[in-house]
Amino acid sequence: MTMLVLLVTLGVLTLQGTIFLNPYAAFNPFPPFEMPENIVLPTATETSALLPDIWTETPTETLLPSATIEVTPTTELVLQEGTPVVEETPLLPTETPFAGYYSFAAQVPPNLINSTIFKPDQGCNWLGVAGQVFDLQGRPVKGIRVWLRGSIDNKRVDFLGLTLDSSPYGPSGFEFTLADKPFNSTGKLSIQLLDQAGIPISNQIFFDTFDDCERNLILINFKQVR
Repeated sequence: MTMLVLLVTLGVLTLQGTIFLNPYAAFNPFPPFEMPENIVLPTATETSALLPDIWTETPTETLLPSATIEVTPTTELVLQEGTPVVEETPLLPTETPFAGYYSFAAQVPPNLINSTIFKPDQGCNWLGVAGQVFDLQGRPVKGIRVWLRGSIDNKRVDFLGLTLDSSPYGPSGFEFTLADKPFNSTGKLSIQLLDQAGIPISNQIFFDTFDDCERNLILINFKQVR
């Protein structure tokens, strides 16, 4: 019996060793699954397509008519003192006809007063023009352009300002400095209102100045009339 057991054991070991060395043997009760062969894909070769020549138009130079730039007066902030520009021959202002879509006119003739009422620190060392602008209902109008031009003491005056929300003269006020002392002048200065496009919306209001400390501030108020 011992010999029989040894022979059976030896046979089993031989059978297991053979299956271990060759799993695909016919007597293996559990053969492994066969793995599929690897698929080798062909390498893609990029080919460049021949494109037809692109026709390009040769640009030609086109001469554009030259534009004429109209120079308008440089905007100056109101309530600032400006220095008149010296010129050899004073230029007298000419009347500009009304061309706006609504019009303003002076409420009353220019009123000449002592500037110390509004500018006590200047005394007699100042000459200027100021005022306000109102609409049909008497409400202050801000943003109106005010154009002062003419000449005084052989010096040209050309200022542009705006009516502001508040000023020493009240709402929608404006102010221009003419000189650092009073001067006599007759009909050589004018003031006019413009809209935002630079179109006149009032006539030129001409005024005089005097070498008088009691009349060195010219007040001109405008009111809409239509």
